[in-house]
Amino acid sequence: MANRGSYQVYAEALFSLAQEERKVKEYQSELNKIRDEFESRPDLLNVLSSYAIDKKSLYELSDKLFSSPTCPSLSGFMKVLISHHLISHFADVEDAFHSLSNESLGIKEGIVYSTEPLNKEDIANVEKALESRLNSKVYLTNRVDKGLIGGLKVAIDGKVFDGSIENRVEALREKLLKQAGGEL
Repeated sequence: MANRGSYQVYAEALFSLAQEERKVKEYQSELNKIRDEFESRPDLLNVLSSYAIDKKSLYELSDKLFSSPTCPSLSGFMKVLISHHLISHFADVEDAFHSLSNESLGIKEGIVYSTEPLNKEDIANVEKALESRLNSKVYLTNRVDKGLIGGLKVAIDGKVFDGSIENRVEALREKLLKQAGGEL
């Protein structure tokens, strides 16, 4: 069974091929499409992981499903995952590839926490504000956190930008405590 480190090795190999072909963004896009397909059709992963189906048939299916004129090495890469019985861990490999791609493209990803789901425009506004602050392209995923009193909290690159009401109240409390000499 492969461990987390081996997923990274496979991702690095594909990333190297994508760089050689100067198509990192294209590979990232194709991998996203494959992930979406696997998420919408979990049976497909079961078929491609099957020991009962001969490899030639699995490879033919891989060619049909994963051949991409813009990403010529993708089908072969998917065959390697099938051959090593790692296709069921595609999401782990794709995540590692995605991280490598974002790092090379100067993109930072993070999570914006809110009390209610944010619309795309709100997320774009938060991304834009962070991009100017971080001097980098930013992509955020929204997660609802019912524990927040209000406002937003963003986690990116191990840093937390906390604009929640709870954080503001705590900062005000600390300021008041300092001004009062700690008597509050």
